[in-house]
Parts: sequence; C-alpha cells; structure tokens
Amino acid sequence: MRLLIINASPRREGNISKMLSQAAAAAKDASAECDVISLYDKDIRPCRGCMACRTTLACPIRDDMAAIAEAIKSADRIVIGTPCYWANMPGILKNMFDRLVYIFIADGKHGIPRPLLKGKRAVVIVTATTPMPFARLFGQTTGTVKSITRILMMGGIKLTTSLQIGGTRKHDITERNLHRVDRLMKRLLK
Repeated sequence: MRLLIINASPRREGNISKMLSQAAAAAKDASAECDVISLYDKDIRPCRGCMACRTTLACPIRDDMAAIAEAIKSADRIVIGTPCYWANMPGILKNMFDRLVYIFIADGKHGIPRPLLKGKRAVVIVTATTPMPFARLFGQTTGTVKSITRILMMGGIKLTTSLQIGGTRKHDITERNLHRVDRLMKRLLK
C-alpha cells in the first residue's frame, strides 16, 4: 500500500506537521510505503485558467506540480493536513487542487464530470485557532473539511474520516490527539 501525506501548513514544527509525522510513523509501522509532500517547500504557481490541461492532460506551467500530480496518482491512500484559514483551506492547497483538475476529473456524458481517481481513500486533518466546539459550530474546521471533501469526491476519492482540532492558538496538540491520528491511520490503511 502506498500512502501520500500532503502537508499544507507553513509551520514545519507546528501542530499539523506533528500530527502528520505521527501519521507517517503509523504508516511505517503498518509497512506502508509513505511519501510526504510539504506544499510550502514546493514551487507551486497559480493556475492561469488556460484550460490547456483539460485537453493535453498536463499543465503547461513548469514547476513542481507535475511531480505532485504523479504522487497523487500513484498513491492508494492520501492524508491531507491543513490549518483552517477563514473556514477553508489555505491558498496553497486550493491552488494545488486548481492546478490538478485534469487528474481528478474528465468530461463525461452530457458534460457531467467523470471521476478519475476512484478506489483511493483519504483522511483530512484540520486545526483551527478557534476553540472547540465553536470551531465546528461556526463552520471553521467543518468548512475546511467540507471544501476538501467536495474536491476529493469529484475525483472519486472517498473520505474515510476527518480529525478536527480547535483551540490551537493557545494549546498545542496533545498525546490524545496523536493517539487519534494513530486510530485514523489504522482505519485508513486497512
């Protein structure tokens, strides 16, 4: 089994990064191959909306996106870790999804998008500075998960579950949170 971990946090030692390190360790314990991509370490330019990728099945912009596309296509399971920015994903993650539309969907009958990544499963891990339960009630973490889930579903990727943690402005993640990551990984990797 091949696992891809996508880190959309700018903080190398932050809460998301710590939980994704835990996810990578759990994958290793389960004998899964594991690749980690930290988006803030990559050259990812904005989508220009040229639509060339929809016919050529490749983006004409030369940066690190081609390698990210290959990593997603070759993964069986995906973990996406992201902080919540305004009840949504950070721009770098949205930009990644915008640039990869050609690996997620193709034109189907009557113009209805056809998913291209069926059979893959994913987990989404989100942190927010808003404390719980308000992070959920105000749609902060739930908005982020919902946006990512819609994109994954369009591509045919099934969301196994999500982990939403609030109050990270004043409190780092706990051992309990790391144990929750372990449980998520067991579900994802079975």
